Order: sequence, then structure tokens, then C-alpha cells
Amino acid sequence: MTAFVHHLAALAVLLTGVTCSGCLSSADFIRVVPAGPVVPVQNAFDHSEFDRILKTYVDGRGLVNYAGLKANRAPLDAYLERLAATDPSNLGRSEQLAFWINAYNAYAIKLVLDNYPTESILDVTSGPFVPKVNSPFQVKFANVGGDERTLDEIEHSIIRPQFNDPRIHFVVICAATSCPPLRAEAFTGARLDEQLDEQGRIFLADPSKNRFDGETATLSKIFDWYKGDFGGSDDSLQRYLAAFAPESARDGLERAAYDVEFGSYDWSLNEQ
Repeated sequence: MTAFVHHLAALAVLLTGVTCSGCLSSADFIRVVPAGPVVPVQNAFDHSEFDRILKTYVDGRGLVNYAGLKANRAPLDAYLERLAATDPSNLGRSEQLAFWINAYNAYAIKLVLDNYPTESILDVTSGPFVPKVNSPFQVKFANVGGDERTLDEIEHSIIRPQFNDPRIHFVVICAATSCPPLRAEAFTGARLDEQLDEQGRIFLADPSKNRFDGETATLSKIFDWYKGDFGGSDDSLQRYLAAFAPESARDGLERAAYDVEFGSYDWSLNEQ
């Protein structure tokens, strides 16, 4: 019993001793999410708050009612506070991936709301957009588990390398018109495979983002940027996308028979 008590005391010290390991260098354009004590999560994380937000403010095309959400942002702030106070490392693999996808999308929405009205997420930092110089995706403001992270860190240091699932490019939404549509529900571990596959089919079926005309496949610029996640070549990319493409394009993709081109990227806000 004494050893058990000592174990509990040590665990309490670990849980209450976690502090924020990063802070913003500038707070003029975002609101910092407060974090309480960071606690481990068992089995699953409850994303129902975020689910209600998405169902209320995201339409069938995946576009966001930012004005309405900004007027009633308390539920989103409450959800972000829970992310800031949660260590997801004890979750199962699917639950962790759902957690990080939701965290990325929720914080991208927050970044827009903190600067709304705006015509593009690229406009929330000063000057013309230059990657790695004044990119909004490299601002440390996304507090998860007591650590301040950038959106790039969530995507490129956690989601992509740790989970190695190319389908994340169907669901990680950077608040731009050329992004895949934002799903009007939160991702959950229990339904993650179904949700990822469905979003892939929705994205590939949208002719404004992916077209299959004759012998040419004009694909989203996302697939050019992240071709390495799909095998590294146009042929491997086509074969991967075949499972999600409209039936009329599936055979050509499976045979990698298309001439692949990539469209331009529209960074205007994904707003209703």
C-alpha cells in the first residue's frame, strides 16, 4: 500500500508540473489560449464541442460562416482550452490522429477568427507571403498539451511523419478555397478510416479542384507539394488516388495512364 501511495504522489507531481514550453513573440494578431494543468487522456477524447461548431457553421460545400462563428466563438475557445490542457499521448493510434487533425483545423479557424475580416489566411501576417519568413503557418500559437506549436509543426512534425497516412491531405484544412472541403463534423478515432476515405472521394470528385479530361488529369497543387507522401512519382500518385476517384477515371489512374498536370492554388478564404 505504501508503494502504491508513493506511486500516486509521483504521478500527481508529473501531472501538475507540466508548463507551457513556448510563448508567442508577438501577440498583436492572435488571442492566446490559456492552459490549465495538462492531463493524460485514456481511450478517447471527446470532440463533441467541435462537432457541434462544425455542424453549425460549415455548409455542405465545406465553407465556413466565419462571421457567425466570430459572433459566438465561446464554444470554440472552450474546445481549444481543452486541447491546451490535454496530453494525447495515451490515446490509441486512430484517436491520436483524429485528435491532431481536429486540433489543426480548429486552430486554423482560430487564426482566421482572430484576424477576421480577412480575405486570406496569408494576410494575417504583415507583408507579402514568404514561406519561412512571415508565414502564418509558422506562428507559435496553437497550444496543445501545454506546448505552443505552429500549424506547420502540427502537420509536418506530428501528423505526417508519425502517422504516415497520405489521406491526411484530404482533411487537414488551411482555410483556403483550394483546400479540400472542411468536413462538417469532427473526426473521431472510431470512424476515422470511414471519414478519411469519404473525404478523399469528395475531394477527387470536385472538378474545381481535380479534373480528368481525356488523357489529362489536372490535380490539386496539394498533390504536387506532397507527391513524396504518395510514392514520389506521377505514376504512384495516380495509382494511390484511383481508390478515391470517380469511377470514370479509376481505370486510367490504376494504369497510371493520365498525363498529370497540377492546377494553381487559390488562397482566398474558404468562406460562405
